[in-house]
Amino acid sequence: MTHLLPRLFFEHFQSTSFIVEDENNSLSAFLIGFVSQTHPNEAYIHFVGVNPEIRNKGLAREIYNLFFSKVRNLGCDTVKCITSPVNEGSVAYHKSMGFSVTLGTDYAGKDKTVFYFLEK
Repeated sequence: MTHLLPRLFFEHFQSTSFIVEDENNSLSAFLIGFVSQTHPNEAYIHFVGVNPEIRNKGLAREIYNLFFSKVRNLGCDTVKCITSPVNEGSVAYHKSMGFSVTLGTDYAGKDKTVFYFLEK
C-alpha cells in the first residue's frame, strides 16, 4: 500500500502526521493527516496503520487522540476520514472513537461508495 503514501505526505505534513516505532526502531503504527487548505477548520486523516501483531493495545486510539489534540490547537473543530463500507473493522473502530457515519458516493472516484466519518 506504499502507493498511498508518497514521500510528499512525509515532507509537507510532518506536524500533523505521526510514526510510532518500537524499541528496535521497527514501525509499530502511523497516522498521516493534515489540515485542509480549503477549509482551515477541518482536518483530514488520510491513512492509518497499526502492526497487526500489536493491535488492540490502544496504540491507534493514542495516535488518533494525538492528532485530534494537534489539529484542535491549529484551529480545527472537525476531523474527516473515509473508509469502504465493507471494511467493517474500520467502521466499528471509528464509531467507537465517536465518529458519526454518513454514506457518500464518488468521493474516492466515480461510483465508489465510501463512508464519511465526521468528528466534531
